[in-house]
Amino acid sequence: MVVEIKYLEYKDFILEKNLVLCLGFFDGLHIAHTKLIEEAKKIAKAKELPLAVFTFSMSVKDYLRKDRHRCLTTIEDKALLCEKLAVDYLYVMKVSDHLIHMSAKEFMSRYLDDTDTVVIGFDFAFGYKGEGDRNTLKRNKNFDTIVIPKMDYLDLKVGTTRIKANLADANLELAEHLLGRPYSVKGRVVSGRGIGKRLGYPTANIDYTPYFLPKSGVYRTKIIYKCKSYFGLTNIGNKPTYFHLPLTVETYVFQINESMYNHTIEVIFLEYIRAEKKFNNETELTEQIFKDISYVEAKIKEENHE
Repeated sequence: MVVEIKYLEYKDFILEKNLVLCLGFFDGLHIAHTKLIEEAKKIAKAKELPLAVFTFSMSVKDYLRKDRHRCLTTIEDKALLCEKLAVDYLYVMKVSDHLIHMSAKEFMSRYLDDTDTVVIGFDFAFGYKGEGDRNTLKRNKNFDTIVIPKMDYLDLKVGTTRIKANLADANLELAEHLLGRPYSVKGRVVSGRGIGKRLGYPTANIDYTPYFLPKSGVYRTKIIYKCKSYFGLTNIGNKPTYFHLPLTVETYVFQINESMYNHTIEVIFLEYIRAEKKFNNETELTEQIFKDISYVEAKIKEENHE
């Protein structure tokens, strides 16, 4: 089943009636988000109603702080994950000044009053300055409100902030547990400076906007290209050997002999190998790249039981 994506602006209404609607930003669609949607799915199935997810085009906090938005999942990622969860509709609300200043009452009348059930996390807030919360929703008798309690792991809340903190520390194992899958970024392969090619190890340089990036360094990765899976060696960093160039995500892809330029690839982070390092010259750099590639090749053989 393909989820139907509907983009909304502040002046719009939700036209579909009697939905079981999950409300939240859902960045990462991590295990707590999945639990919330699964609970909503049970309600939708019991009532024989469509299941919907209502999300936002970007973080409201980032918008208010005028920060560059760095997400764990794009709208396209959320749509693919919602399909796997058998969601019928994905509503994407554009974050704007009009939305920020919308009262909780107007938000409910525009988007929620014709639903059957609204499902939220325990800490969801909405409306101008976050004036609306779970109690506001429960007082509205046009729909039922179900509140999903906090989910903890190792005595701490499962949440996007925690996942980003672990990725920033290159703690991929914990981030993967909290997400329910390995972390990945997708991007179009763009032109680079050709340094890897000159050294004998051509790389695919991807446009990683708007993703949140893990800690700078070298990673063992898996690459999805044209629906096929390959192993990769990925570097996130500023190339300190070359006097700190702009931050890039570059991947040496094993067993690929064709240009991937202008194609979109997915980089799945499997293991943090080492920190980024400044080398004295290109010979030292080339020797280290050879060691990194040899390490990944050994891991490939190990996984293939060769």
